[in-house]
Amino acid sequence: MTTHAKLTVPSSPPPHVAAGLVRDFDVFDMNAIDGDIHKTWHQFHDGPDIFYTPRNGGHWVFTRAEDIQEAYRNYDLFSSQIVSIPYVNTGFRFAPAEYDPPELSDYRNALAPAFSPKALRNYEQIVSDLSANLIEGFIADGECEFQEAVAQRLPIAVFLGMMGFPMEDAAMLLPLVEDQTRSPDPARVQSSMDAMIAYLSEKLDDRRRTPRDDLATKVIDSTIQGRPATEQEVFSMCINLMFAGLDTVVAELGFSMRFLATHPEHQRQLADDPSLIPEAVEELLRYHGVTNLARMVRNDMQFKGIEMRAGDPVLLSTTLFGLDDRQFPDPMTIDFHRENKAHMIFGSGPHRCLGSHLARLELRTFLEHWFARIPEFQIKAGEKVIAESGKNNAMLYLPLSWRRN
Repeated sequence: MTTHAKLTVPSSPPPHVAAGLVRDFDVFDMNAIDGDIHKTWHQFHDGPDIFYTPRNGGHWVFTRAEDIQEAYRNYDLFSSQIVSIPYVNTGFRFAPAEYDPPELSDYRNALAPAFSPKALRNYEQIVSDLSANLIEGFIADGECEFQEAVAQRLPIAVFLGMMGFPMEDAAMLLPLVEDQTRSPDPARVQSSMDAMIAYLSEKLDDRRRTPRDDLATKVIDSTIQGRPATEQEVFSMCINLMFAGLDTVVAELGFSMRFLATHPEHQRQLADDPSLIPEAVEELLRYHGVTNLARMVRNDMQFKGIEMRAGDPVLLSTTLFGLDDRQFPDPMTIDFHRENKAHMIFGSGPHRCLGSHLARLELRTFLEHWFARIPEFQIKAGEKVIAESGKNNAMLYLPLSWRRN
């Protein structure tokens, strides 16, 4: 379990920011309410739709679904040149994450075939076997720390298998990904990037010498604008894949299981009717937004009557989107039969997440195997759940227990 020091020194708001729009908010310093970081996020719907915080370099925060969706989709107003807060120039632009159309399409087209529903059929049995084997490894114990036992193993094993990288590398890679997605410390972010580049350099050099039938080789062989991808472009795409593939589902598994562990009536629904699991996954995704990405204001403008300047960062939280009562009636209630589950956890518009089908496959398959074996479970007595916010929300510690057979 990794925790990160908080950087709480605020900067002065720029002159164009009206004093009434300034609010003291630090995305890295939010305390979970009853172990639920999403309840903490929901409190921001009680304030203004848009506000400015001087922390983490200073940035805008959009709190309402309508504005968040507009910023994701309208790249003429909001550019992807900045996708995280605070922005750290590590010397690399993630591809496709930090590109806008039309350049974006070249990188997406290079990667998309590997993540299509058709391509992922080859992984259905792999995900199923991994899920079953993980659960069988600890079910007789009657307890587990879920993040270590499952969440940090299942999606990482699948992803490293796709890339063709050794599973034993996960122990080294996961802390690097955590630093990128949860640390506010620029030095730590840069250090993790340097380590990831060194790791990928070795792996990609090996693939160039000895090509294989894996995703790493496919990225090396990809074309951009009709020409072979450059070494820099290959690095950018692989780094983007690593950071996207090794963190989001880890968090989502943990958040979903924390909710189910504390809501036995929802457990019974899934144990009694496994066909409900796909719909349950969508509702759990709606409630448990993970990514708190950013965009950059492209030009000086007025947005919803608020003056913004070119270069201003804007935080767009998928959590705030999913918990907006203007978008979802009674948003703090998880209802597996809810009609509108149109969440934003996989983004929207030209940057919609390429890995969304894989993430759904992993979540759905794991829950099917879990409820077939452990229909009733709870938070281990005397233990507390630990979750935190950041560039991504994260579940750090989730002790579960159940009756041994």
